[in-house]
Amino acid sequence: RAATMKLVFTWCLVLVLCELTYSAAPRARLRHAPHEVGAASVCRAVSVMDAAADRAFLDWASDKCGDALSTNVELVTFSSGLRGLRAKQDLSARSPFLSWPAGYALQTTTGMRHPKGVDRDVWRSLDWYSQLACLLILEKKAGTTSDLAAWIQALPRDFDTPYGWRDADVAELHYPALEQAVSRQREAWARVRSQLEAGGVSCPQAEVEWALHCVRTRAFSGAYEGSTFQERVGLVVFAGLLTVLYPVIGAGTIEQSLTGAVAVLVFLVARDFGMPKVLDLKRYVLCPLIDMINHDSRVSSDVAYQVFSNAFSVTREEAVPAGEEVLISYGPRSNDQLLQYHGFVEPGSRFDVFVMPRFLEHIEAEVGVPDGALDAINTAGYSQAIRRGARLTHEGCPDELTLSMLRVLCAAGTSSPGGASARGGGDDKRELALLLAACRREAAALPTTRAADVEALATLEEAAGTRKLKEKEARTRTILAFRVEKKMLLDKAIAYLSAQTM
Repeated sequence: RAATMKLVFTWCLVLVLCELTYSAAPRARLRHAPHEVGAASVCRAVSVMDAAADRAFLDWASDKCGDALSTNVELVTFSSGLRGLRAKQDLSARSPFLSWPAGYALQTTTGMRHPKGVDRDVWRSLDWYSQLACLLILEKKAGTTSDLAAWIQALPRDFDTPYGWRDADVAELHYPALEQAVSRQREAWARVRSQLEAGGVSCPQAEVEWALHCVRTRAFSGAYEGSTFQERVGLVVFAGLLTVLYPVIGAGTIEQSLTGAVAVLVFLVARDFGMPKVLDLKRYVLCPLIDMINHDSRVSSDVAYQVFSNAFSVTREEAVPAGEEVLISYGPRSNDQLLQYHGFVEPGSRFDVFVMPRFLEHIEAEVGVPDGALDAINTAGYSQAIRRGARLTHEGCPDELTLSMLRVLCAAGTSSPGGASARGGGDDKRELALLLAACRREAAALPTTRAADVEALATLEEAAGTRKLKEKEARTRTILAFRVEKKMLLDKAIAYLSAQTM
């Protein structure tokens, strides 16, 4: 009797732990989001949607998200031409204002089983964004039989990002780091079509690119919990039935039955909450309606997977007054990432960076790189970082990885711009002086100055007035805005490094 009571107590304890763990389920924070953004001063692309498809989507969405679309928010086109969500009533802070059923979203997770008709090995070889693109293509192929047909018809067809620009336009950004990133992106996306065809999914390259654009501009990611609440309930009920039937049919004693039940529950907890954290399991989601919320990096927001309702919900730390646009943050994304994947530039973003791939070239031209320096960098594990180049934060200072590379260079015997041996000191002045020299050479190599770009941008906006910019004008404005932001960071870095090396 004592052993049996102990097992029953253990089972009850495990159930309580399950309940507590479910209540504290991991929340999925945004990684990627729509390519449109809310702040009026931001340069961004405008997506034009078919009115009939829009109406069909709204009817479908209203049916899926209940009262949220009728009482909390509405989908509108703002005076700037951008589409997004607007608050229909005052939205409280830290309270979910929009919820969408997970069953009507596209998801891929770490280790997810391959879809029907797709080769297993090919599926496993795809990146997360290629897997989501594959799922989107399959749903689009299903036509009106797809549960997501109304949403798919409402997705934008055109994306004005550097991926589709002429090489000359990309070069006009005056930013080699993004030129290289776009080149790598084009190579990677070209491989996706051949991968999909090898896996049994055949479609034109244009369709593959459309799906990839939709994913990279609209998806978010977060921790994967292992299974849904409904699946866990089903497993617990099944385990309970076995616990009752096991002694009834004479297969064993009640003590053995309870021991097995406890083992099953422990396994469920370990599988769904222990292993995901240990293995860093992720879920990646394309979620209708949520993907139409625009961006402001100053906003504190969250998208969470709600275990009990099997739905994704959106909350903000700040309240939203009725009539105002509802904005969320896409996360700590630089203008490099925002422009490359979303097609816009956010002025003054605290997450922006300046990446200098020609960093080593500038040092070579300034003071020379001694023999053995590159070997020392490779030995220290910085070979990939040196190919990326120096990275300057929004405050103008180098990140820790850049500073570590500079220390290795100085320790290898590189001379500082002043001519002294730069072995690196406790205050890193010699390292920073070396970086300052590289930044000045980078600025001198740029075809235009920040002041000239600011003037050109102002002239363009003054000439346009209140009218909508033509496609070429809009792209020129985006290019100029990007150049202004990057050159502002470079100027800030030069000022910071000059002060630190005095």
